[in-house]
Amino acid sequence: MTQSYIKILIPDLPRKRNLYIIAMKTFLIIITALSCLTVQAQVKKGDSPFYEAMRELPLQEREKMIFKEILAGNVPDYMIGFIAVKTIQRDAAGKKHRVTLYVKPDYLTIGGNNNTVPFIIPMAPRTAQQIADSLDCSLPTPKIVDIIYRAATITPEPFNYIPRGARNSDPDLFFDHSQVIYAQVKAAGGSPGELVAGTKKDVVISAKLSDPQRTHHVIIYGWHKTDGKPIQPEYNGHIDTYVDYSHGIRLVSNKVLVDGEEHRLPQILQDPLFFSLLCNESQPLSRTGYPRPHPAPEI
Repeated sequence: MTQSYIKILIPDLPRKRNLYIIAMKTFLIIITALSCLTVQAQVKKGDSPFYEAMRELPLQEREKMIFKEILAGNVPDYMIGFIAVKTIQRDAAGKKHRVTLYVKPDYLTIGGNNNTVPFIIPMAPRTAQQIADSLDCSLPTPKIVDIIYRAATITPEPFNYIPRGARNSDPDLFFDHSQVIYAQVKAAGGSPGELVAGTKKDVVISAKLSDPQRTHHVIIYGWHKTDGKPIQPEYNGHIDTYVDYSHGIRLVSNKVLVDGEEHRLPQILQDPLFFSLLCNESQPLSRTGYPRPHPAPEI
């Protein structure tokens, strides 16, 4: 059916360019979905011990397991290091500065070594913050998410599922979406370790952390389309125990270079002059992270 649809549109290309583009996007989405089905068909019992162990756990136990697995080093080799992202940004006085960020090449992933299937894993913001703190990192601001997207070499079209009941929060859908992303990256000619962006909504930090009406909420932003525009505007409507398949955790090193001089990311975000280098707020952030889990998970 898709092939017939495209054949109908191609002869009208000079007069119906927009329809042709829509048809081609539809075709690419179908190809990606078919690729995903092929990948999923190749995943068998034992290929992802983490997924098999966590999929039926209650949220609190699942979050503890995520924390332990990542801190124990059960991550792909390409996720151990950082990628330097260079940009030019203005401070609050309007002066330009050279800024270098060090970011993880993809969203936090478990597995991928010892012949196991890698799993890009969504998690609650408190767990993400605990991991970030343990690795001397921060979560990104919306502005940093945009900077990363512009620097990324792999930016697939966001893939979404039709919401049905509570299935967006089903760990089985988390795993399926992870496999879709790997199929998309492969179809785009990407390889592990390249900077990938746009495949998830980022869990972010912003001035909304200090929203007195929403003191226990998660802030999400991103899921950029290929035109660079985010599907998800900055939003803090979900309680901080809400996790769904579209959420991703990108770690940013607390080491930041400004004009070649080393600074700390949290301090930059709270500095009255430098804060605007890396956030879109009208004033410095009063908070630069989510509360840690209580009690904190043990390694």
